[in-house]
Amino acid sequence: MSILNIAHRGGAAMHPENTMAAFDHAIALGCDGAELDVHLSADGVVVVHHDDRLNLDYARDKDGDWLSAPTPLIRELTFAQLQSYDLGHIRPGSDYAAGHPAQKPARHARIPSLAEVAAAARAAKFLLMVELKMFEGAGQADVLRLADATLDVMKDDLARTIFVGFDWRCLLRIRKTAPDAKVWFTTDKLEGDVAPVIAGIAAAGAQGWFPHFANLTTESVAQARALGLKCGGWTVNDAEDMKRIARLTPDAICSDRPKLLKAVLDAIT
Repeated sequence: MSILNIAHRGGAAMHPENTMAAFDHAIALGCDGAELDVHLSADGVVVVHHDDRLNLDYARDKDGDWLSAPTPLIRELTFAQLQSYDLGHIRPGSDYAAGHPAQKPARHARIPSLAEVAAAARAAKFLLMVELKMFEGAGQADVLRLADATLDVMKDDLARTIFVGFDWRCLLRIRKTAPDAKVWFTTDKLEGDVAPVIAGIAAAGAQGWFPHFANLTTESVAQARALGLKCGGWTVNDAEDMKRIARLTPDAICSDRPKLLKAVLDAIT
C-alpha cells in the first residue's frame, strides 16, 4: 500500500512554515501533499498560519523589526495588513531557532491566502490537508464562519483535500454541508485505551483518524481499518519513528522533514 508523504506546514524543518516557499518546495520535492493551518482575517479571507497570533519567533514588521509581545491576533488584522509582515527568517537565539536548525530563510515570505496555496496545489495535482484552527473560547458562530469560508475556497478541489482539526465542530459542519468532503478527526497524544475514541470518530461519520503518531499501533490501525477509517500520523520527524510507523502501513505520514521521510519510504518500498 502506498503511504502518502505529507509535508507538515509545507516542511517546517526545511523552509519557513506555512509559506509559499515551503509549499513550492514540497511540490518540487515530489511530496504527495502538505498539511497547513487556516484562520480567518478580519475581512474574512481564509489565511494560512498556525498560531492565532503572529509568531514572535519568525514575524517581522515592514521595517524588518522583530515583534514584541503581545503580537497582533490574526483575526483582528485584514489580509492587506497581514501582508505587511515578513515570515521568512527565524529570530536568532529563539527556541524556535533551536528546534529548526536546518530551515532555510526565504526573502519576503508572507502569510498566504488559502486560495493562493490551493491554486498552486491544483496546478501540481497536490493534496492539501487543511487544518481548521479555532481560538480558545470560539463559539458556534466562529466555527460556522471558518468552516463555511474554508469550504467555499476548496469546493472545487474536494478530490484533493482532506479537512482535519482538533475542533471537530468545524469538521462536522463541513461534512454536513458537503457530503463529498473528506474529514479526518485530529487527536492529540492520548493516554490509555484509544479504542473508544476511534469508535466515536467512526460513529460521527468521519472518513479518517489523524492522531499523534505515538497512538498509531498495530491494534489501533487495525481497529480504524475495521471501522472503515483511513488514518495518518502527525508529526513524525525521526527516521526510526518513520520506519516504525511506515511498517503499520497507515494512509499518510505527516512530517516536518519530508525529504527524510521520502528516503525512508523509498527504502522500505
